[in-house]
Amino acid sequence: MALVTTKGALSSSSSFTHQPKNFRVFLSFSEDTRLGFVSHLYDALDRHGIHTFNDNDLEKGEEISAGLLKTIENSTLSIIVFSENYASSVRCLDELVKIIECWENKLNNQLVLPIFYNVDPSEVRRQRVKFGEALTGHEENFNDKEKVQRWRKALFKAAGISGWHCNNSKEHKLIQEIVEKVSKSELNQMELHVAKYPVGIKSRAEALITLLDIESNKDIHMVAIYGLGGVGKTTIAKDIYNKISYHFKAKVFLENVREKSRTDKGIICLQKMILSEISGGGHLKVHNVSIGITMINKWLCQERVLIILDDVDNLDQLEKLLGKCDQFAAGSRIITTTRNKRLLVTFGNGILTYEYEVKGLDEYEAIELFSKHAFQSNEPNGDYLELVHKVIHYAKGLPLALEVMGADLYGRPKLQWESALKKYEKSPKRNIQEILKITYEGLDENEQNIFLDIACFFKGYCMNYDKVVDILEGCDLEPIDGISRLFDKCLLTFNHSNELSMHDMLQRMGREIFRQDSPQNPGERSRLWRYEEVLDVLKENTGSDKIQSIMLYPPEPIKLELKPQMFCKMKNLRLLTICNVHYCGRLEYLPSGLKLLDWHEYPLPLLPPDFCPKNLVVLNMAGNQLEKTFEQVFAFKNKTLKYVDFSRCESIIKIPDLSMSPNIKELKLNNCNKLVEIDDSVGRLDKLEVWDLVGCDKLETLPSCLSMKSLRSFNLSGCKSLKKFPNISQEMKSLEKLHLTMTGISELPESFGNLTGIIELQLENITGQLHLPDSIYNLQRLYCLYLLGDFTFLKDEEPLCNSYGGVSKYVFRKLRSLSLCGSSNLSEMDFILNYCCPPTLETLYIADSNIVTLPNVIDRIQSLQELVIIDCYKLQEIPSLPPSVRHVSTQTSEIFVQIQEMKGIPTNLPPCLGATSHMLIGPHPHSSSTIFPASDPYRYVPLSDFYSVVDGHGDEIPNWFNHQCNENSISFLIGPEFPSIAVCFAVETEITKSFFNCHVVISINGSKRLFERSTIFLEFVDRLVFCYRTQSSLQKLFEDLNLGDRNLVQIFCETSSDDTGEIAPLITRVGVHVECICSQNSQKVSKKRNRPLESRICTCLCLAQTHCQCPKELGSTYSTGPTSVHSGYSDSQIIASAMDGGGSSLISLSSNSGLSMDVSNVSEFDFGFQSTLGDGFDMGSPSLNDDSDISPYPQSKKMRPS
Repeated sequence: MALVTTKGALSSSSSFTHQPKNFRVFLSFSEDTRLGFVSHLYDALDRHGIHTFNDNDLEKGEEISAGLLKTIENSTLSIIVFSENYASSVRCLDELVKIIECWENKLNNQLVLPIFYNVDPSEVRRQRVKFGEALTGHEENFNDKEKVQRWRKALFKAAGISGWHCNNSKEHKLIQEIVEKVSKSELNQMELHVAKYPVGIKSRAEALITLLDIESNKDIHMVAIYGLGGVGKTTIAKDIYNKISYHFKAKVFLENVREKSRTDKGIICLQKMILSEISGGGHLKVHNVSIGITMINKWLCQERVLIILDDVDNLDQLEKLLGKCDQFAAGSRIITTTRNKRLLVTFGNGILTYEYEVKGLDEYEAIELFSKHAFQSNEPNGDYLELVHKVIHYAKGLPLALEVMGADLYGRPKLQWESALKKYEKSPKRNIQEILKITYEGLDENEQNIFLDIACFFKGYCMNYDKVVDILEGCDLEPIDGISRLFDKCLLTFNHSNELSMHDMLQRMGREIFRQDSPQNPGERSRLWRYEEVLDVLKENTGSDKIQSIMLYPPEPIKLELKPQMFCKMKNLRLLTICNVHYCGRLEYLPSGLKLLDWHEYPLPLLPPDFCPKNLVVLNMAGNQLEKTFEQVFAFKNKTLKYVDFSRCESIIKIPDLSMSPNIKELKLNNCNKLVEIDDSVGRLDKLEVWDLVGCDKLETLPSCLSMKSLRSFNLSGCKSLKKFPNISQEMKSLEKLHLTMTGISELPESFGNLTGIIELQLENITGQLHLPDSIYNLQRLYCLYLLGDFTFLKDEEPLCNSYGGVSKYVFRKLRSLSLCGSSNLSEMDFILNYCCPPTLETLYIADSNIVTLPNVIDRIQSLQELVIIDCYKLQEIPSLPPSVRHVSTQTSEIFVQIQEMKGIPTNLPPCLGATSHMLIGPHPHSSSTIFPASDPYRYVPLSDFYSVVDGHGDEIPNWFNHQCNENSISFLIGPEFPSIAVCFAVETEITKSFFNCHVVISINGSKRLFERSTIFLEFVDRLVFCYRTQSSLQKLFEDLNLGDRNLVQIFCETSSDDTGEIAPLITRVGVHVECICSQNSQKVSKKRNRPLESRICTCLCLAQTHCQCPKELGSTYSTGPTSVHSGYSDSQIIASAMDGGGSSLISLSSNSGLSMDVSNVSEFDFGFQSTLGDGFDMGSPSLNDDSDISPYPQSKKMRPS
């Protein structure tokens, strides 16, 4: 007989913690079978360890109906024994209704198994014979006909489910069959143990489940979950298995595939496990791997399957365990966990394949996971905050490291923590090291060498990918292929600067490999990076020919006496970098095999006489004291040299002929203050990509002509003596960035138009006007244009057509950012704004100008997002702005009027009496630091829908901000729907010309989110910062939060200095505007209380204000002295506290009925980041009630994103 299970959508609200289910079978039966069939069935189930419920299990004194209903809900399988007298029992019929309800609603994914004991299924379905008689009697005895009808429907549905028909013959065989089916049923399987503390698992698992599209039976889906060892791939896979396995009759989870498949015997063992699961437990013989593949192909094409293979590292393993995936039954799902991101690239024709990278935990998740292991709590102990942050920084979000270190440090005093952390830095814990080392050991020699060079030398070196590749190629390695494979195996990443990087734990693992080679004698290791050990080796002259790379970069300047032969033993030294070291003495030897020589402020007038730099790829000697720099380095042909940095070299007067080094890619000569002339040969270096001459203020002569096919960036800013720009002999498409600010160039040549590839152009003539040639309009790739000082565009005398009509020949069609600074020529500014700017311009920056008004054409730039106007003291008017604008910074607070018009915010609203100073979140005298992790690389990108900064004081916050207070934080209530919210706060400082970080945090019922983050510039004057989020924006921000009728909103504004040592500015006043949305809901009925709404003068439903004319909910106000606050309870008090040092806030409500309520909200952000939130009360309330544990506000589903 077939078992029937519900098929439906997977719930998205599963708990984080997935422990094995307490499997309970619920038996529903009437008294006529209790002592016979049911008793024997119960005993048989019990003997097989299947925990089965009957009414004897109810606790004494418990109301039977309530207890039974709860038991049915908690069961995972219900067996219904239909007998002749079943329908005569009201209790049985009520049980049946509940069972069918749970089955239809997929509660616990219940199975329903009917047994027709001496009755025909048709009698139950059609309610005939005994069943019909019983129901007719119930209708006569009960007035509740609807209840009897529910019984009839339940009987009809239950009879349609396949089950067993028993007629007293061979009952023991039937019971045996039932027990066997129950034992093999989908839900009688213990769930996989996921993790003791599955922090961050839920969101990642749900993202993958979305990719899998479980409900679709059309295609075969295969997902590779890849990531660093210890990042949680297996944990996530187990969680997914627990959540979706009930959708599949055949499923299997195989762990440790890589380790178990090293031999054919191991492969065969895994094949047998797959076959056993998908064949229903049959004992199939597999004689060899090939036969196993054939058998798997045969079975997997028969029905929909779920297969999860954990820790797969190569394609061969997949092919031997899965065979031909395109022959799987439609609707099958295959999941692999792997450290190889390209595992599925060539696998699985005809199936849908996806890759999902598991990222490390974010800072909040890391703190939570570590705290659970180290403190058995969701939060760290306050006394250990500094040490906790050191651990979090050390682990870099790797769950394995957090768990191991948390368990290791649990229960230990602070002194032991400090000692343990020092030990971790020197040598990673072995169980972490071994997990991470698995992938390294699977690399070939080329890949291992590249990995170790990056771990011990290049990581953190501020060197881009191309430069590292060139150096490694010079070291006879194959970096292009090797680095690609290291990426595929999750051992390398790129950082935001396009530099090769890796997880800190991987770097420590790589370095530990070398340390273990010679723990006591650093001179016998191949790579040295700890400056203390390098100093010992150099001072004691204990180096050897094993040393290949040295990095000497102490955190503080040190002195070192050079010894003539200190590098003499290091014949194989390839990479040498020395910085922050002051020398005395002399040097007679450097290895000629060096590929990289990076010696800042080289102290000697000459290089060692026998040093031949013919193998160098990188020569970086910024600030050197060489007397004959170019004579020594460029005296012979050098085809390997590609990167040269002689910045800040006082001895360089002329750059000589460099044609002997034709492969130079970068030439950095910035701030060479005596440089006057550059040889013409430099203008013909076809491989040169970056040429930096910033700050060469004596430079007068450039090559007369430039013909450089590869040049991408050319910087002449600060070359004040330069009067003439070279001719461009042919089109140079590769040059994208050209900076000509603070030069003496007054006119550009007509050939300037040959620079057709320019994307970013900065122009300025410090001596007068800069005349731009007609050919400048050829620069149609121009994206960013910076014009400083006065300029003149060449244009026709005939009438002009503006660019918005689409006919202007002067328009730069791809221009997105325009900056006009220090210009006094208003007609030229007007020309470029009217005729050169396309409608797609996004950013306009105007500074230090005499403009009185902006041209009206501004409102036709429909893509404009950012408008910044500073130091324009004659500015009187800003015309209407396009609705696309999201960021405005100006000196006039009149912009607020336009903000209201643009965003449709009503003006001059009465302040919300429920959110005045009686509701403030405590005093906050000092704003000193941000409460957000400093590691966030995007913290200055505006997040809100509109952002503005203007000059102004706190008393200039417009009165349409209907909540205001003289602090940095404020609270108020909102109703059951999200409104639009605008925030304005005043920033005051005595610091001149400094940048500061600003953060605005919004908390709703204790669930915190970042409302806005940005950087502001303060120069004597105070500033008003404005940010605005629409209703839809807030809904998205709090998509996981269920709002109640009344919801506490708290706004916190923070400032911090950016590691400059400056004191952060004070926030002196905060204003909040809450949009009233009740008019949008005037025809609605309250979802919470199902009562009609009527219009009357009281508190509006959205709680935005207290006297608006909008629909109200009846009987929903109470008094708090001088205020009126919306609530479902009468005569109550509302008390709001500050965020205290532990980050908790408390709201207490007490009513006349004696009901006392409070809610404690745990701060998600305040983990020792020196939060500036206050901790006092300003409530006008005599007491604070904190004894109750009943919350009037709904809690969020999750306190922060998983």
